[in-house]
Amino acid sequence: MIVSLEIMSITQKICYPMKFKAKAIIIFTLFFSLITNAQIESISLPKGNVEIKVNHFSPIISIYVDSTNSVYLEKELIKVYDISKELLYIRYKMPFEAQMTIKIFLYVDNNADYSTVDEIKTQLASAYYERVYYKTNSIEDKDILKGMSWTNHQSFFHLNKPEKVLTKKEHESQKRLNDSINEEFADIPAPPAPPSNWFFDSQHIIYSDSQNAIDEALEDKIYTCVTLTNEGYKSGNDILTFDKKEKVEHLFSYNDIVFVKFSQDLKYENYFKAVSQYKELDNNRKGFFFELSHEITAIHKKSNIKLCN
Repeated sequence: MIVSLEIMSITQKICYPMKFKAKAIIIFTLFFSLITNAQIESISLPKGNVEIKVNHFSPIISIYVDSTNSVYLEKELIKVYDISKELLYIRYKMPFEAQMTIKIFLYVDNNADYSTVDEIKTQLASAYYERVYYKTNSIEDKDILKGMSWTNHQSFFHLNKPEKVLTKKEHESQKRLNDSINEEFADIPAPPAPPSNWFFDSQHIIYSDSQNAIDEALEDKIYTCVTLTNEGYKSGNDILTFDKKEKVEHLFSYNDIVFVKFSQDLKYENYFKAVSQYKELDNNRKGFFFELSHEITAIHKKSNIKLCN
């Protein structure tokens, strides 16, 4: 009986600190969650009333960037360099039909550094996400379909897509399904190839470290290089400010391609302003707004790649 009481006493001494620790962890988690939600809710988005055209059955993955450049994946704090692997795994766990229609929504604070957004986009590109949707107005659900669709830039590096490990029976079932599909569509002629688009055909070439391939892709094009700053487009010592709309229009109408690099201190609101202004230009007259990410700019520098003199 005495032994039992001693054991109970020892157990209580152990349990009380464990209970205290558990409560402390819960309190800390709730406190951290409240801080995270407050930071996300404080995000101030650019204004815009263009509606995003999205199939309502498409999975949506949301990434948030607050004014301090903290990044959240579905409201969970994440390191930028973990985004590609995390998204690749999310896609891997989805049914095949859903994998093809995932949409990436970016909720970025106006005062966030564009360099953070640039790295997020590179992470997305390395995980094979070729389009992003910049959200506007409010992070609330009532504005879920307000924003701007934009083609993502490339990445020099790509992650290998993980393959599901199947049992022998699953392999056989998958093979039967594939054979059945191939037989069903064997006599159907292939659709005609879509019309060629220089941007989509050549983007991966520009994002290479082959000077000869880049020169070949550009041999019949008129192009220039500029750096996007908080004031406008910088070329040499000259800056073309955003308010010079006619000159901005001339920049893109005269050139087939405008290669755009980004200043280190560029704020997201000014990046968004530049892209919005570009999208408003006459489609029949404007050249390509070709983004050169910090990643590819560094690689080109190491490889002595010359785009513009």
